[in-house]
Amino acid sequence: MTMRPAAVRLNTNLWNPLGERRALLLHGLGSDGTGWWRLASTLADEGWLVLAPDLRSHGASPPAADHSIAAMAADVALLGDGWDLVVGHSLGGAVAAWMLADPGATRHAVLVDPVLRLDTDQRRAAWAEQRRQVGDLDPAAVAAANPAWHPRDVARKVLAARRVTPDVVDAVFEDNDPWDVTAAASHWQARVHLLAADPARGGLLPPALAQGLTSPSVSAQTVVGCGHSIHRERPDVLIEAIARTVRVEEGRP
Repeated sequence: MTMRPAAVRLNTNLWNPLGERRALLLHGLGSDGTGWWRLASTLADEGWLVLAPDLRSHGASPPAADHSIAAMAADVALLGDGWDLVVGHSLGGAVAAWMLADPGATRHAVLVDPVLRLDTDQRRAAWAEQRRQVGDLDPAAVAAANPAWHPRDVARKVLAARRVTPDVVDAVFEDNDPWDVTAAASHWQARVHLLAADPARGGLLPPALAQGLTSPSVSAQTVVGCGHSIHRERPDVLIEAIARTVRVEEGRP
Protein backbone atom coordinates (compact mmCIF):
# COMPACT_ATOMS: atom_id res chain seq x y z
CA MET A 1 0.00 0.00 0.00
CA THR A 2 1.48 3.35 -1.06
CA MET A 3 1.64 6.13 1.52
CA ARG A 4 1.62 9.83 0.76
CA PRO A 5 4.76 11.79 1.58
CA ALA A 6 4.66 13.04 5.16
CA ALA A 7 4.37 16.78 5.70
CA VAL A 8 4.14 17.01 9.49
CA ARG A 9 6.82 16.42 12.10
CA LEU A 10 4.93 15.08 15.09
CA ASN A 11 5.42 16.01 18.71
CA THR A 12 6.30 12.89 20.69
CA ASN A 13 6.15 11.71 24.29
CA LEU A 14 8.88 9.29 25.35
CA TRP A 15 9.17 6.90 28.29
CA ASN A 16 12.29 4.87 29.14
CA PRO A 17 14.51 6.00 26.24
CA LEU A 18 17.06 3.27 27.00
CA GLY A 19 14.58 0.41 26.72
CA GLU A 20 15.57 -2.47 24.45
CA ARG A 21 12.14 -3.34 23.06
CA ARG A 22 10.32 -0.50 21.30
CA ALA A 23 6.59 0.25 21.52
CA LEU A 24 4.61 2.84 19.56
CA LEU A 25 1.25 4.03 20.93
CA LEU A 26 -1.25 5.88 18.70
CA HIS A 27 -4.12 7.82 20.27
CA GLY A 28 -7.66 8.43 19.07
CA LEU A 29 -9.47 11.47 17.72
CA GLY A 30 -9.61 14.32 20.24
CA SER A 31 -6.91 12.88 22.50
CA ASP A 32 -3.11 13.08 22.46
CA GLY A 33 -0.09 10.96 23.26
CA THR A 34 -0.20 11.70 26.99
CA GLY A 35 -3.51 9.84 27.21
CA TRP A 36 -1.43 6.66 27.16
CA TRP A 37 0.24 7.59 30.47
CA ARG A 38 -0.81 4.42 32.29
CA LEU A 39 0.02 1.86 29.60
CA ALA A 40 3.23 3.71 28.75
CA SER A 41 4.32 3.67 32.39
CA THR A 42 3.54 -0.04 32.71
CA LEU A 43 5.47 -0.95 29.58
CA ALA A 44 8.38 1.30 30.53
CA ASP A 45 8.59 -0.38 33.94
CA GLU A 46 8.83 -3.70 32.08
CA GLY A 47 11.82 -2.45 30.10
CA TRP A 48 10.15 -1.12 26.96
CA LEU A 49 11.05 2.14 25.23
CA VAL A 50 7.65 3.73 24.64
CA LEU A 51 6.91 6.47 22.11
CA ALA A 52 3.48 8.11 21.91
CA PRO A 53 3.17 10.86 19.28
CA ASP A 54 0.48 13.50 19.02
CA LEU A 55 -1.19 12.99 15.64
CA ARG A 56 -1.37 15.98 13.29
CA SER A 57 -3.66 18.77 14.54
CA HIS A 58 -3.63 17.16 18.01
CA GLY A 59 -1.69 17.95 21.16
CA ALA A 60 1.51 19.85 20.44
CA SER A 61 1.83 18.67 16.83
CA PRO A 62 1.32 21.20 14.03
CA PRO A 63 -2.11 21.68 12.46
CA ALA A 64 -2.44 20.41 8.92
CA ALA A 65 -4.80 20.53 5.96
CA ASP A 66 -4.95 16.84 5.03
CA HIS A 67 -6.45 14.58 7.70
CA SER A 68 -6.66 11.37 5.69
CA ILE A 69 -5.58 8.19 7.41
CA ALA A 70 -2.91 7.80 4.73
CA ALA A 71 -1.41 11.19 5.57
CA MET A 72 -1.45 10.47 9.30
CA ALA A 73 0.22 7.11 8.73
CA ALA A 74 2.92 8.80 6.64
CA ASP A 75 3.62 11.20 9.51
CA VAL A 76 3.99 8.30 11.92
CA ALA A 77 6.23 6.43 9.47
CA LEU A 78 8.79 9.23 9.86
CA LEU A 79 9.24 8.09 13.46
CA GLY A 80 10.79 4.86 12.23
CA ASP A 81 9.82 1.26 11.63
CA GLY A 82 10.76 -2.13 13.01
CA TRP A 83 8.72 -1.58 16.17
CA ASP A 84 8.35 -4.54 18.49
CA LEU A 85 4.82 -3.42 19.34
CA VAL A 86 2.25 -0.98 17.98
CA VAL A 87 -0.91 -0.16 19.92
CA GLY A 88 -3.59 2.02 18.34
CA HIS A 89 -6.92 3.21 19.72
CA SER A 90 -9.89 4.32 17.62
CA LEU A 91 -8.53 6.66 14.91
CA GLY A 92 -5.05 5.59 16.00
CA GLY A 93 -6.13 2.01 15.41
CA ALA A 94 -7.11 2.89 11.85
CA VAL A 95 -3.73 4.57 11.33
CA ALA A 96 -2.00 1.49 12.74
CA ALA A 97 -4.06 -0.78 10.48
CA TRP A 98 -2.84 1.20 7.47
CA MET A 99 0.76 1.10 8.70
CA LEU A 100 0.64 -2.66 9.20
CA ALA A 101 0.40 -3.08 5.42
CA ASP A 102 4.14 -2.34 5.49
CA PRO A 103 5.77 -5.65 6.44
CA GLY A 104 8.58 -3.85 8.24
CA ALA A 105 6.35 -1.73 10.47
CA THR A 106 6.13 -3.96 13.55
CA ARG A 107 6.22 -7.52 14.84
CA HIS A 108 3.13 -7.25 17.04
CA ALA A 109 0.09 -5.00 17.18
CA VAL A 110 -2.94 -4.59 19.42
CA LEU A 111 -5.72 -2.47 17.93
CA VAL A 112 -8.06 -1.09 20.60
CA ASP A 113 -11.60 -0.68 19.26
CA PRO A 114 -10.11 0.58 15.99
CA VAL A 115 -12.34 2.41 13.53
CA LEU A 116 -11.72 0.18 10.54
CA ARG A 117 -14.98 0.73 8.68
CA LEU A 118 -18.00 3.01 9.08
CA ASP A 119 -21.21 2.73 7.12
CA THR A 120 -23.27 5.86 6.46
CA ASP A 121 -25.27 5.72 9.69
CA GLN A 122 -22.25 4.84 11.84
CA ARG A 123 -20.24 7.62 10.23
CA ARG A 124 -22.95 10.20 10.90
CA ALA A 125 -23.34 9.13 14.54
CA ALA A 126 -19.59 8.96 15.21
CA TRP A 127 -19.04 12.36 13.60
CA ALA A 128 -21.65 14.01 15.82
CA GLU A 129 -20.35 12.28 18.94
CA GLN A 130 -16.73 13.22 18.27
CA ARG A 131 -17.70 16.86 17.78
CA ARG A 132 -19.16 16.76 21.29
CA GLN A 133 -15.90 15.36 22.67
CA VAL A 134 -13.60 18.26 21.75
CA GLY A 135 -13.21 21.84 22.90
CA ASP A 136 -13.86 22.91 26.48
CA LEU A 137 -15.18 19.84 28.28
CA ASP A 138 -16.50 19.94 31.84
CA PRO A 139 -14.23 17.66 33.93
CA ALA A 140 -17.09 16.76 36.26
CA ALA A 141 -19.26 15.76 33.31
CA VAL A 142 -16.47 13.66 31.78
CA ALA A 143 -15.91 11.91 35.12
CA ALA A 144 -19.63 11.30 35.61
CA ALA A 145 -19.98 9.82 32.13
CA ASN A 146 -16.95 7.59 32.67
CA PRO A 147 -16.99 6.40 36.30
CA ALA A 148 -14.39 3.69 35.66
CA TRP A 149 -11.77 6.17 34.47
CA HIS A 150 -8.84 7.16 36.66
CA PRO A 151 -8.94 10.87 37.60
CA ARG A 152 -5.78 11.35 35.57
CA ASP A 153 -7.52 9.93 32.49
CA VAL A 154 -10.24 12.53 32.94
CA ALA A 155 -7.69 15.32 33.34
CA ARG A 156 -5.64 14.26 30.30
CA LYS A 157 -8.75 13.93 28.13
CA VAL A 158 -9.98 17.40 29.12
CA LEU A 159 -6.58 18.95 28.41
CA ALA A 160 -6.24 17.17 25.06
CA ALA A 161 -9.78 18.06 23.97
CA ARG A 162 -9.06 21.77 24.46
CA ARG A 163 -6.39 21.57 21.76
CA VAL A 164 -8.66 20.07 19.11
CA THR A 165 -11.18 22.23 17.29
CA PRO A 166 -14.46 20.97 15.80
CA ASP A 167 -13.18 21.72 12.30
CA VAL A 168 -10.45 19.11 12.82
CA VAL A 169 -13.13 16.53 13.61
CA ASP A 170 -14.96 17.61 10.46
CA ALA A 171 -11.78 17.29 8.39
CA VAL A 172 -11.05 13.79 9.68
CA PHE A 173 -14.45 12.56 8.58
CA GLU A 174 -14.50 14.54 5.33
CA ASP A 175 -11.04 13.35 4.31
CA ASN A 176 -11.90 9.70 4.98
CA ASP A 177 -15.08 9.20 2.99
CA PRO A 178 -15.73 6.36 2.59
CA TRP A 179 -14.12 5.24 5.85
CA ASP A 180 -12.79 1.75 5.22
CA VAL A 181 -9.26 0.48 5.86
CA THR A 182 -10.16 -3.21 6.07
CA ALA A 183 -8.42 -3.93 2.76
CA ALA A 184 -5.13 -3.32 4.56
CA ALA A 185 -5.71 -6.45 6.64
CA SER A 186 -4.87 -8.69 3.69
CA HIS A 187 -1.34 -7.26 3.79
CA TRP A 188 -0.74 -7.61 7.54
CA GLN A 189 2.29 -9.74 8.38
CA ALA A 190 2.58 -8.91 12.07
CA ARG A 191 0.73 -10.78 14.78
CA VAL A 192 -2.35 -8.65 15.40
CA HIS A 193 -4.94 -8.74 18.18
CA LEU A 194 -8.22 -6.85 17.78
CA LEU A 195 -9.88 -5.63 20.98
CA ALA A 196 -13.51 -4.68 20.34
CA ALA A 197 -15.53 -2.68 22.85
CA ASP A 198 -19.10 -3.69 23.65
CA PRO A 199 -21.45 -2.43 20.90
CA ALA A 200 -24.02 -1.72 23.60
CA ARG A 201 -21.50 0.66 25.20
CA GLY A 202 -20.56 2.55 22.05
CA GLY A 203 -18.00 0.19 20.56
CA LEU A 204 -16.88 1.13 17.03
CA LEU A 205 -15.45 -2.22 15.93
CA PRO A 206 -18.40 -4.56 15.31
CA PRO A 207 -17.55 -8.02 16.71
CA ALA A 208 -18.67 -9.61 13.43
CA LEU A 209 -16.19 -7.46 11.49
CA ALA A 210 -13.42 -8.30 13.95
CA GLN A 211 -14.13 -12.02 13.69
CA GLY A 212 -14.22 -11.75 9.91
CA LEU A 213 -10.65 -10.45 9.93
CA THR A 214 -9.24 -13.28 12.04
CA SER A 215 -6.61 -15.61 10.62
CA PRO A 216 -3.74 -17.69 12.00
CA SER A 217 -1.94 -14.41 12.78
CA VAL A 218 -4.95 -12.21 13.64
CA SER A 219 -7.03 -12.81 16.76
CA ALA A 220 -10.01 -10.92 18.16
CA GLN A 221 -12.00 -10.52 21.34
CA THR A 222 -14.91 -8.41 22.53
CA VAL A 223 -14.66 -6.81 25.98
CA VAL A 224 -18.24 -7.25 27.17
CA GLY A 225 -19.54 -4.36 29.24
CA CYS A 226 -16.68 -2.05 28.29
CA GLY A 227 -16.95 1.22 26.39
CA HIS A 228 -14.89 2.55 23.50
CA SER A 229 -11.90 3.68 25.63
CA ILE A 230 -10.80 0.23 26.76
CA HIS A 231 -7.34 1.49 27.74
CA ARG A 232 -8.96 3.87 30.23
CA GLU A 233 -11.81 1.70 31.45
CA ARG A 234 -10.15 -1.74 31.50
CA PRO A 235 -6.39 -1.21 31.35
CA ASP A 236 -5.91 -4.69 32.79
CA VAL A 237 -7.55 -6.24 29.72
CA LEU A 238 -5.30 -4.29 27.36
CA ILE A 239 -2.14 -5.13 29.27
CA GLU A 240 -3.04 -8.82 29.26
CA ALA A 241 -3.84 -8.69 25.54
CA ILE A 242 -0.43 -7.18 24.84
CA ALA A 243 1.34 -9.76 26.98
CA ARG A 244 -0.53 -12.61 25.30
CA THR A 245 0.09 -11.29 21.77
CA VAL A 246 3.81 -10.87 22.33
CA ARG A 247 4.02 -14.21 24.17
CA VAL A 248 2.34 -16.16 21.35
CA GLU A 249 4.59 -14.65 18.68
CA GLU A 250 7.71 -15.37 20.71
CA GLY A 251 6.58 -18.94 21.38
CA ARG A 252 6.36 -18.55 25.14
CA PRO A 253 3.58 -20.22 27.18
